[in-house]
Amino acid sequence: MNRSQFNYTQTETINSARLFVWSMVILLTAVFLSGCTTLSHAAEYDPYQNQFNQNESGHSFERDHFNYGQDSLAPSHTNGRRHQRFRPVSDESRFDEYEHKLKQLLSEEPQIYGRPGKQNNSFSRDRFDASQRRQSRENIDSNIDSQKLRELIRELQQRSMPQYDRDRYETEFPRQYPVDPNQELRNKISQRYSSDSVVGTLQNLDPQRAYSFYLEVNRMIDSRHVQPPSYDVRTRKSLQNLIYAVENQNFINANRVAASPEQIRMAQQRWQQLMNQNPAQNAQDSVTVMRQAADIAGSLLRMQATCVIYEFAYGSLEALDKHSRFEFTPSSSGPRVDAGGNSVVGVGVQLKTHQEGAVILRTLNGGAAQKAGLQRGDVIVGVDQRNLSGLSLDDVANLITGPVGSSVAIDVRRGDRNARVNLNRQPIRITNISEVKMVDAQQKIGLIRLEKFGESAVQELDRALWSLHQQGMKSLVFDLRGNPGGLLTEAISISNRFIPSGKIVSTRGRNQSDNTIESATHDQTWKMPLVVLVDGDSASASEIFAAAIQENRRGLVVGRKTYGKGTVQTHFPLQSVAGTFWLTTAKFYSPTGREMAGVGVNPDITVSMSERELEEIGPIDRDLKAGVSAILSQKPGELVNNMSGRPQGRPAQFQFSG
Repeated sequence: MNRSQFNYTQTETINSARLFVWSMVILLTAVFLSGCTTLSHAAEYDPYQNQFNQNESGHSFERDHFNYGQDSLAPSHTNGRRHQRFRPVSDESRFDEYEHKLKQLLSEEPQIYGRPGKQNNSFSRDRFDASQRRQSRENIDSNIDSQKLRELIRELQQRSMPQYDRDRYETEFPRQYPVDPNQELRNKISQRYSSDSVVGTLQNLDPQRAYSFYLEVNRMIDSRHVQPPSYDVRTRKSLQNLIYAVENQNFINANRVAASPEQIRMAQQRWQQLMNQNPAQNAQDSVTVMRQAADIAGSLLRMQATCVIYEFAYGSLEALDKHSRFEFTPSSSGPRVDAGGNSVVGVGVQLKTHQEGAVILRTLNGGAAQKAGLQRGDVIVGVDQRNLSGLSLDDVANLITGPVGSSVAIDVRRGDRNARVNLNRQPIRITNISEVKMVDAQQKIGLIRLEKFGESAVQELDRALWSLHQQGMKSLVFDLRGNPGGLLTEAISISNRFIPSGKIVSTRGRNQSDNTIESATHDQTWKMPLVVLVDGDSASASEIFAAAIQENRRGLVVGRKTYGKGTVQTHFPLQSVAGTFWLTTAKFYSPTGREMAGVGVNPDITVSMSERELEEIGPIDRDLKAGVSAILSQKPGELVNNMSGRPQGRPAQFQFSG
């Protein structure tokens, strides 16, 4: 090899190295910019990254390279679904074009490098004059136009941006952060230990009586509840209650807990370990866990065993359905003074929750509110100069009630006017029926409002019906809005006053005594066009009556879908403490065999109202207006004329609460 050839080879090697270096610089720059663009594109989803870490079953989701935050998966997503980010939709063939352009820009020899599959033979490069080739290679820096380079990089950046096909996302991003699932439990504990009757019962217990209370409650659950949970479920619920209770100030005050935050954390950890151990298979296992929990409370928090046993009894209760409950006889009178019998002390108003306090649904006959001119739709915004905004309905009622003869100043808003009314508290007789009147004297349409299916409700109904009959009543609107239910026997008896034949209701439970079928038995019934008014607060016995009227084609149901309670509670007097255990012992079914629990009754005529309209109770009763219109349409009358009157066997007498 001569010196000239050696210099040529050396020059070509240097130029090739330069070409390689520049190629790598440009390609790495393009890759870096493409990655930045991808991150920028993904950033619009960044706020949601904190919401995806675990599904409901506790399985973890992988964290990505960029170490985004993590949180639990929203409850609306199923366990098998995980957040997926699809790969960008791309066209791989276009990168061949980028490579082609890049080589053109670097070599200034577009005639040599064609598209893939169309390249010239590599030996054709030797045909170029060596001096021209050397000059091109040696002067590569001056031949590359920096403007062209920037344009190529910009094109790479724009055309390599990921184009996400949003329709292919399987997971819909949640629009709200998940709600704390334990907040409801915290609220229950706080309410429980702010109740005078609950705290009073606890303070009158010693460990032995508390233990008897716990055993009595669980024996009743085992023998009578319609669907008793396992002891493992009850025990875990009890331990969970303890873990959150020691953080609650009401619980700490009621049980005189004097422990440091570190001691409380240690006790919580020990209880959590108990919860994670082998499940309680039976009552004896549950008692063993309860004693271990009491030992932890005593050694670390200096808590009495009575507090732990009491909370274990509540844990067993709260593992059941939401309608089972305890009712303790208070040891001392609270702010609601009992005037004896069926009377309470107050101003005589029925209230509904309102964001500014409470809104009056109706005033009771003979009450101070009625005498002062308060009416439906008035909003009570203050009591004794205290603003009621944000308070619960119970809190508002406790402020209004008080000792007999005492006075209370109530701030009332009606439309855009405000007034302060001074009312004297007095005994108000509570009856099952609150209103009996003619709503259309010309058409002879009567109205009966039944507040609850309590004792002697059927006798009150008989008196109300005869009173309207003497006024010439030809049609009836039976108002069950807001009626929470009552005794099953009263619901059956009242249904018997209107339904000449057919089933009224059936109940099914675990015991034979809980399985019943009730049918119409009265030889004579009130034969008149009938409309039943219901709403979302009509529950239990109200739903039994409404379904019986509807499915036996006896009348029309008007309003909104009912609550859907559908269960029967039997009350058992407690022997270990002064109180009653209301326990769900059966479910009830409509005349056609439809299960009512969670379903309720859909009206024949729906009166649609927005949330604001339901809250802002106006002076015009739209439900009642729709009920009267239904009667005037003659449809309820047609149903009455098509009824048959075949009497059937008398029902058995049961003392279950509906």
